[in-house]
Amino acid sequence: METGTVVIIVIAAVVIVAVGVALAARSSILPARRTARLKKRFGAEYYRAVEVHGGRAAAERELSERLDRHKAMRLRRLTDREREAHAGTWAAVQQEFVDDPVSAVRNARGLVEGIMSDVGYADRAPAEDRGFEQRAGDLSVDHPAAVAEFHRVRGAVRPAGADRVGTEGLREELVAFRGLVEALLGGLPESPGTTPTAAPGRTVTGPARSGTDTEVDR
Repeated sequence: METGTVVIIVIAAVVIVAVGVALAARSSILPARRTARLKKRFGAEYYRAVEVHGGRAAAERELSERLDRHKAMRLRRLTDREREAHAGTWAAVQQEFVDDPVSAVRNARGLVEGIMSDVGYADRAPAEDRGFEQRAGDLSVDHPAAVAEFHRVRGAVRPAGADRVGTEGLREELVAFRGLVEALLGGLPESPGTTPTAAPGRTVTGPARSGTDTEVDR
Protein backbone atom coordinates (compact mmCIF):
# COMPACT_ATOMS: atom_id res chain seq x y z
CA MET A 1 0.00 0.00 0.00
CA GLU A 2 1.38 3.39 -0.92
CA THR A 3 2.50 5.75 1.80
CA GLY A 4 0.03 8.43 0.70
CA THR A 5 -2.88 6.02 0.98
CA VAL A 6 -1.80 4.95 4.45
CA VAL A 7 -1.62 8.57 5.55
CA ILE A 8 -5.11 9.25 4.25
CA ILE A 9 -6.49 6.22 6.06
CA VAL A 10 -4.80 7.25 9.30
CA ILE A 11 -6.11 10.79 9.03
CA ALA A 12 -9.62 9.52 8.32
CA ALA A 13 -9.46 7.23 11.33
CA VAL A 14 -8.28 10.09 13.54
CA VAL A 15 -11.13 12.30 12.29
CA ILE A 16 -13.70 9.58 12.93
CA VAL A 17 -12.41 9.04 16.46
CA ALA A 18 -12.39 12.79 17.13
CA VAL A 19 -15.95 13.16 15.89
CA GLY A 20 -17.04 10.24 18.08
CA VAL A 21 -15.39 11.77 21.12
CA ALA A 22 -16.99 15.13 20.38
CA LEU A 23 -20.44 13.58 20.01
CA ALA A 24 -20.03 11.60 23.21
CA ALA A 25 -18.96 14.72 25.08
CA ARG A 26 -21.89 16.66 23.64
CA SER A 27 -24.35 13.93 24.62
CA SER A 28 -23.14 14.10 28.22
CA ILE A 29 -22.73 17.87 28.50
CA LEU A 30 -26.11 18.93 27.11
CA PRO A 31 -28.24 16.86 29.55
CA ALA A 32 -26.08 18.11 32.43
CA ARG A 33 -26.63 21.70 31.33
CA ARG A 34 -30.38 21.14 31.03
CA THR A 35 -30.48 19.60 34.50
CA ALA A 36 -28.55 22.53 35.98
CA ARG A 37 -30.80 25.02 34.21
CA LEU A 38 -34.00 23.34 35.42
CA LYS A 39 -32.70 23.04 38.99
CA LYS A 40 -31.86 26.73 39.01
CA ARG A 41 -35.24 27.72 37.55
CA PHE A 42 -37.50 25.52 39.70
CA GLY A 43 -35.54 24.96 42.91
CA ALA A 44 -37.42 22.71 45.35
CA GLU A 45 -40.13 22.15 42.75
CA TYR A 46 -37.52 20.34 40.62
CA TYR A 47 -36.89 17.77 43.33
CA ARG A 48 -40.61 17.35 43.94
CA ALA A 49 -41.11 16.63 40.23
CA VAL A 50 -38.38 13.99 40.36
CA GLU A 51 -40.12 12.35 43.32
CA VAL A 52 -43.57 12.51 41.72
CA HIS A 53 -42.40 11.15 38.35
CA GLY A 54 -40.08 8.57 39.85
CA GLY A 55 -36.98 9.71 38.00
CA ARG A 56 -35.03 12.63 36.62
CA ALA A 57 -35.73 12.06 32.92
CA ALA A 58 -39.52 12.07 33.23
CA ALA A 59 -39.43 15.00 35.64
CA GLU A 60 -37.27 17.08 33.32
CA ARG A 61 -39.57 16.36 30.38
CA GLU A 62 -42.54 17.59 32.39
CA LEU A 63 -40.73 20.68 33.63
CA SER A 64 -39.58 21.45 30.08
CA GLU A 65 -43.21 21.18 28.95
CA ARG A 66 -44.13 23.77 31.59
CA LEU A 67 -41.55 26.13 30.12
CA ASP A 68 -42.88 25.54 26.60
CA ARG A 69 -46.46 26.25 27.69
CA HIS A 70 -45.29 29.38 29.47
CA LYS A 71 -43.62 30.70 26.32
CA ALA A 72 -46.95 30.48 24.51
CA MET A 73 -48.78 32.54 27.16
CA ARG A 74 -49.34 36.27 26.89
CA LEU A 75 -49.03 37.41 30.50
CA ARG A 76 -49.68 40.95 31.68
CA ARG A 77 -49.29 43.00 34.84
CA LEU A 78 -52.36 43.60 36.98
CA THR A 79 -53.57 47.16 37.31
CA ASP A 80 -53.49 48.79 40.73
CA ARG A 81 -57.28 48.57 40.88
CA GLU A 82 -57.25 44.85 40.09
CA ARG A 83 -54.55 44.23 42.66
CA GLU A 84 -56.48 46.11 45.34
CA ALA A 85 -59.68 44.25 44.49
CA HIS A 86 -57.98 40.86 44.78
CA ALA A 87 -56.29 41.87 48.04
CA GLY A 88 -59.69 42.85 49.41
CA THR A 89 -61.13 39.50 48.36
CA TRP A 90 -58.30 37.72 50.12
CA ALA A 91 -59.00 39.65 53.33
CA ALA A 92 -62.63 38.52 53.12
CA VAL A 93 -61.55 34.90 52.58
CA GLN A 94 -59.43 35.01 55.72
CA GLN A 95 -62.31 36.42 57.74
CA GLU A 96 -64.55 33.67 56.36
CA PHE A 97 -62.19 31.07 57.79
CA VAL A 98 -63.37 31.97 61.29
CA ASP A 99 -66.86 30.62 60.66
CA ASP A 100 -66.39 28.25 57.71
CA PRO A 101 -62.85 26.94 57.17
CA VAL A 102 -63.83 24.55 54.37
CA SER A 103 -65.52 27.28 52.34
CA ALA A 104 -62.63 29.66 52.99
CA VAL A 105 -60.07 27.19 51.61
CA ARG A 106 -62.27 26.48 48.60
CA ASN A 107 -62.67 30.21 47.93
CA ALA A 108 -58.92 30.74 48.38
CA ARG A 109 -58.31 28.32 45.55
CA GLY A 110 -60.92 30.08 43.45
CA LEU A 111 -59.22 33.42 44.11
CA VAL A 112 -55.84 32.07 43.00
CA GLU A 113 -57.44 30.76 39.81
CA GLY A 114 -59.17 34.09 39.23
CA ILE A 115 -55.96 36.07 39.60
CA MET A 116 -54.14 33.68 37.29
CA SER A 117 -56.83 34.14 34.66
CA ASP A 118 -56.54 37.93 34.95
CA VAL A 119 -52.77 37.72 34.54
CA GLY A 120 -53.13 35.51 31.47
CA TYR A 121 -52.39 31.96 32.60
CA ALA A 122 -54.34 29.32 30.71
CA ASP A 123 -57.60 28.04 32.21
CA ARG A 124 -57.43 24.34 33.09
CA ALA A 125 -60.70 22.80 34.36
CA PRO A 126 -60.68 24.77 37.66
CA ALA A 127 -63.40 22.59 39.22
CA GLU A 128 -61.06 19.60 39.35
CA ASP A 129 -58.02 19.11 41.57
CA ARG A 130 -56.01 17.86 38.61
CA GLY A 131 -56.88 21.05 36.78
CA PHE A 132 -55.60 23.12 39.67
CA GLU A 133 -52.42 21.06 39.88
CA GLN A 134 -51.80 21.81 36.20
CA ARG A 135 -52.33 25.51 36.82
CA ALA A 136 -49.97 25.39 39.79
CA GLY A 137 -47.42 23.82 37.45
CA ASP A 138 -47.84 26.75 35.07
CA LEU A 139 -47.41 29.18 37.96
CA SER A 140 -44.23 27.42 39.12
CA VAL A 141 -42.36 28.77 36.09
CA ASP A 142 -42.61 32.29 37.53
CA HIS A 143 -43.04 31.53 41.24
CA PRO A 144 -41.37 28.17 41.96
CA ALA A 145 -40.78 28.78 45.69
CA ALA A 146 -44.43 29.60 46.44
CA VAL A 147 -45.66 26.61 44.43
CA ALA A 148 -43.15 24.26 46.04
CA GLU A 149 -44.29 25.37 49.49
CA PHE A 150 -47.93 24.93 48.48
CA HIS A 151 -47.20 21.39 47.30
CA ARG A 152 -45.30 20.61 50.50
CA VAL A 153 -48.21 21.73 52.68
CA ARG A 154 -50.77 20.09 50.42
CA GLY A 155 -48.94 16.77 50.61
CA ALA A 156 -48.72 16.94 54.39
CA VAL A 157 -52.32 18.03 54.92
CA ARG A 158 -53.89 15.75 52.30
CA PRO A 159 -51.88 12.54 52.15
CA ALA A 160 -52.96 9.91 49.63
CA GLY A 161 -56.28 8.36 50.59
CA ALA A 162 -57.23 11.02 53.14
CA ASP A 163 -60.74 12.41 52.71
CA ARG A 164 -60.95 14.48 55.89
CA VAL A 165 -58.87 17.45 57.01
CA GLY A 166 -58.95 18.95 60.48
CA THR A 167 -59.17 22.65 61.23
CA GLU A 168 -55.42 22.98 61.74
CA GLY A 169 -54.76 21.33 58.40
CA LEU A 170 -57.18 23.70 56.72
CA ARG A 171 -55.44 26.65 58.36
CA GLU A 172 -52.07 25.48 57.04
CA GLU A 173 -53.55 25.05 53.58
CA LEU A 174 -55.02 28.55 53.66
CA VAL A 175 -51.60 29.94 54.59
CA ALA A 176 -50.13 28.07 51.59
CA PHE A 177 -52.77 29.64 49.34
CA ARG A 178 -51.80 33.01 50.79
CA GLY A 179 -48.29 32.38 49.51
CA LEU A 180 -49.65 31.90 45.99
CA VAL A 181 -51.78 35.04 46.25
CA GLU A 182 -48.81 37.04 47.50
CA ALA A 183 -46.67 35.78 44.65
CA LEU A 184 -49.28 36.76 42.08
CA LEU A 185 -49.97 40.18 43.60
CA GLY A 186 -46.37 40.97 44.46
CA GLY A 187 -47.08 41.04 48.19
CA LEU A 188 -50.19 41.71 50.21
CA PRO A 189 -50.68 44.87 52.28
CA GLU A 190 -50.49 44.39 56.02
CA SER A 191 -53.90 44.62 57.65
CA PRO A 192 -55.68 43.28 60.72
CA GLY A 193 -56.62 39.64 60.43
CA THR A 194 -53.98 38.62 57.91
CA THR A 195 -53.52 35.31 59.73
CA PRO A 196 -56.51 32.95 60.07
CA THR A 197 -57.91 33.24 63.58
CA ALA A 198 -60.23 31.04 65.56
CA ALA A 199 -63.88 31.58 66.30
CA PRO A 200 -64.93 31.17 69.95
CA GLY A 201 -64.64 27.52 70.89
CA ARG A 202 -62.54 26.56 67.84
CA THR A 203 -58.81 26.01 67.90
CA VAL A 204 -56.58 26.51 64.88
CA THR A 205 -53.24 26.04 66.64
CA GLY A 206 -53.43 22.28 67.00
CA PRO A 207 -55.23 19.20 65.71
CA ALA A 208 -58.98 19.54 65.59
CA ARG A 209 -60.86 17.90 68.45
CA SER A 210 -62.55 14.58 67.87
CA GLY A 211 -65.68 15.10 65.84
CA THR A 212 -64.56 18.43 64.40
CA ASP A 213 -62.80 17.10 61.30
CA THR A 214 -64.38 18.43 58.16
CA GLU A 215 -64.83 16.52 54.93
CA VAL A 216 -63.53 18.43 51.95
CA ASP A 217 -63.08 17.79 48.24
CA ARG A 218 -59.71 16.27 47.50
